Amino acid sequence: MKWHEMSSACCYLLRAAQLVLYFSIASVQAGQAEVKLINKLLDGYNAYERPSEDDNSPLIVEFLVTLQQIMDVDEKNQVVHSNLWLTMKWNDYKLKWDPADYNNITTIRLPQKLLWKPDILMYNSADKLFDGSYPVNMVVSSDGSVEQLPPGIFVSSCSIDIRWFPFDTQNCPLKFGSWTYDGTKIDLRIQGGVTSGSIDAYRKSGEWDLIAFPVKRNVVYYDCCPDNPYIDLTFSMKIRRRKLYYLINIVLPCLMLAALTLLTFTIPCEAGEKISFGVTILLSLTVFLLMVAEALPATSDAVPIIAIYFSCVMLMNAASVGVTVLVLSYHHRSGTTHNMPKFVRLGVCVWLAKLLRIKRPGTDLSCNCKQRTSSVGHQNNIELHEYNNLASRSLLTNIKDEDDYSLPSTPHLNGRDFTKTKLRQLGTPPSPDLSTYSPSRSDLRDILSQLKTISNRVKKKEDEEQLIADWKFASRVLDRLFLYIFLLFILLSSCVIMMTVPDVFASSESIADAE
Repeated sequence: MKWHEMSSACCYLLRAAQLVLYFSIASVQAGQAEVKLINKLLDGYNAYERPSEDDNSPLIVEFLVTLQQIMDVDEKNQVVHSNLWLTMKWNDYKLKWDPADYNNITTIRLPQKLLWKPDILMYNSADKLFDGSYPVNMVVSSDGSVEQLPPGIFVSSCSIDIRWFPFDTQNCPLKFGSWTYDGTKIDLRIQGGVTSGSIDAYRKSGEWDLIAFPVKRNVVYYDCCPDNPYIDLTFSMKIRRRKLYYLINIVLPCLMLAALTLLTFTIPCEAGEKISFGVTILLSLTVFLLMVAEALPATSDAVPIIAIYFSCVMLMNAASVGVTVLVLSYHHRSGTTHNMPKFVRLGVCVWLAKLLRIKRPGTDLSCNCKQRTSSVGHQNNIELHEYNNLASRSLLTNIKDEDDYSLPSTPHLNGRDFTKTKLRQLGTPPSPDLSTYSPSRSDLRDILSQLKTISNRVKKKEDEEQLIADWKFASRVLDRLFLYIFLLFILLSSCVIMMTVPDVFASSESIADAE
């Protein structure tokens, strides 16, 4: 039993040793075959020679760009940083072999410095080194085809159109072509005959949506070489800015500040904070406008739509401060400094107040301002007039009865010596049994004159108070008028700007999401 187990173990060990030996020999043969193949291919090979069997025929080079990521769009410097994978493929007639002669090797990898490669560069590169690709190995196949897939971080110049910022769509080209070979030497073609670049490995950007990535083959005749065509492939990155960030951080605060401007006309004039409130909003808008200006290039080609909107809101806010000064001027006017013009009395206090449905407590809108101005003082004037007439009749009666009643004179009694009780007694007609003492004729006339003076002063004071109330009412009407005007301006300007922007309501879905 033991002998049988030992013999089985020896058989397994022998077979394992045979397999190890076989693979070792095969690997040595394969390594020797690859070395032999490389030596054979590079023997007499000139990396500066264009690999075309016919010197008069152009070499066909297929090219394609794979967009991997949009890293950054620098609007201020107008450059785009992108991660690209390039694909170049051509046929080299000097790099062919029979795989059967070299242990069935069909492909090998060689450094690019050992072989010829087309000098394809990005024409609109903004990189310091100009070429941002990484030098990777070339994949050579047995049929002579050579393929290279160099990745790289490319910096390309792009003319940024900021007119519709932050609802803008940009078209940034990536122009590739041979730098020294014209169309008679290299026939640059789009790999696979596709109409757009590859986005199979594209990673979505947080700021931009990729709308399209088309490619176009161009044949250009430059002034330096009018007889030789130069071929280039232009890949266009059509990207649309994602609006959510800017709506929350720029547009929405601007709308809120515009709405706060309307509150300026609702603050009472007695609060003393109307102008300071408007100036504070104006300073806030200035800060937001500076934030927008820092992110945009200093160009005069176009003005961003958001800057126009900010300017409109700032202009409205500045105008609100100006009209607030006018409202406060109306509110603090009095009869001693200003007379109310007719257009204010009728146009503002009557018609405009009626149009805006503003009325004073206890009054009707159908009453005109002139009647409202004199209604309060008119009743007082009637009462005061009746009192003066009654007092005058009493004093005149005393004067007439002075001849019938012999009364002693009171030289020390005058109008200033009467108390309030005695003045009230003057308002009642004298009784037949009049007291033996009575004021003289001159004193009674002096009292009558002073009563008229007091009456005029009371009337003048009441008229002045009524005029002050009219000025305050006019300021209130103007406040309401400007509130409606500025509200209408904000709504119209916001709607016009939103409707003017072409892609404000466009979907944010990119072609990467669709695929």
